[in-house]
Amino acid sequence: MTFQGARRTVGYPRVVIICFGVIFLYSSVTNAQSGLASKYHRDQGIEQDPDVIFAENFETGTPSDLATRWTDVKNVAGMSYVGDVSMDSGGSRALEITSIGGQNTGGHLYRRLTAGHDHLYLRYYVKYTSGGTYHHCGGYVGGYNPPTNWPQGGAGIRPTGDDRFSIGAEPVESSLRFDFYVYWMRMRGSPGGQFWGNDFIQDDNLRVVVDQWMSVEVMVKMNDPVHGYSGELALWIDGNQVMHLGEGFPNGNWVWDSFHPDPTGDPFEGFQWRNVVDLSINWIWLLHYVTQDPAGYEGKIWYDDVVLATSYIGPINTSSPAVPTGLRIVR
Repeated sequence: MTFQGARRTVGYPRVVIICFGVIFLYSSVTNAQSGLASKYHRDQGIEQDPDVIFAENFETGTPSDLATRWTDVKNVAGMSYVGDVSMDSGGSRALEITSIGGQNTGGHLYRRLTAGHDHLYLRYYVKYTSGGTYHHCGGYVGGYNPPTNWPQGGAGIRPTGDDRFSIGAEPVESSLRFDFYVYWMRMRGSPGGQFWGNDFIQDDNLRVVVDQWMSVEVMVKMNDPVHGYSGELALWIDGNQVMHLGEGFPNGNWVWDSFHPDPTGDPFEGFQWRNVVDLSINWIWLLHYVTQDPAGYEGKIWYDDVVLATSYIGPINTSSPAVPTGLRIVR
């Protein structure tokens, strides 16, 4: 498949270094596809960035302490910190969530945001195991009106536009094809008249590589004004933009509740996420929900290096700090 990189306009800052009373000037060129993570080696200090709303790297405390940082924690007994982290991570621990067939359906971390937002980016690292099944297992972002301290129901029911919307990035069950799973007021229904989460990518080459960490980033932009369709949705995998949907792009066709990109199709209508200003982005959710594993089977998922921000984040920066070049003496 062809990946489209995220385009960002950056400048070429001049940096001043004073050493033994002599001033050195040099120019540094920033990668045009870089996000705010590029400013922080292995995410060190990224939580202090003014664009960052929340960050979680699972490096402190025990799983029981997660309740101090997340609003709702389900099945903490099935959570543990493990030393299996991505090669990019600057930490030594990740969160493992387990499910046991016939005993429970997994667990989750849900965080209600202190304020509603109209444009957010959620980046996280996730690893899926080679065994078992996945039903709804991935990172979610969305909004409830009024805001709540726990995830709400509504499976199979289309939102009304003043109540809720939800966006998941996850494998499509046994196929492990990666796609969105989206509920909103203009979602399409199934032939039987039910409304299950809509998907948009339909790329058979975009599949989870099991037992391997991947960086996932989701962007959501609310429609403004609320009667319009200016809402947007985008997805990056390992820093490569694999989908961006908005008013007039891309071209494609709806087949029941699935949008199929196609250059010869009609322009995508855009998202009317809401019809009232009180509905905004006000929660994130890391989910491991499994319903079809055999009795006694222990399923697993791993999460790490979660960042929520108001600008594009990008994968963890693993490059060493640049050595100044082009130095000249200014007297």
